[in-house]
This record gives sequence, C-alpha cells and structure tokens, in this order.
Amino acid sequence: MAAENKRWNERITHRANIKVLTSPEKVYILDMRDFSETGLYVFCSENGVTKVGDEIEVQTLEVEDAPILKSRVVRVEKNAGFAVEFI
Repeated sequence: MAAENKRWNERITHRANIKVLTSPEKVYILDMRDFSETGLYVFCSENGVTKVGDEIEVQTLEVEDAPILKSRVVRVEKNAGFAVEFI
C-alpha cells in the first residue's frame, strides 16, 4: 500500500550543496535532493544527525550570502536522509 502524499506544494528536483546547522552548533555540508515552497529533502547516510522534531538551520551554498532558513525535521529515513519544513 502506498503512503499517503501529504504535500501541498510541488517538489522541484534540484541537487545542491546545503549547509545544515544542528544543535549544539554542529555544521554539516550535505546534498539536497529536492525542495518546495515549504521545505526540502537532504541526503544524509549518517544516522543520528537529526531526529524528528529537531529545529535546525539550512542554507544553500549555491548563492553567495544565501539566507539561513530555520527549519523543523519532519521525517528521517535511516541511511538515506531527512525532510524539513521551513518555520
């Protein structure tokens, strides 16, 4: 049985390097898989970087002085990555 798609906004497939700042102030450079108006998905094969409910910050490295977006982790897929919604 397929999981229900709860997304309101269209996802755009786009690979980009993303800086992820977690608490307590750890910085990771990871790859984004896709994004929408309300969030994005980040590839991360390392487990334990985030958990559902964590508030983190993300910033694309494609644009100089890109804004830092506060986000909340809404889904974690073991050995694959995690999804965030912007807050």
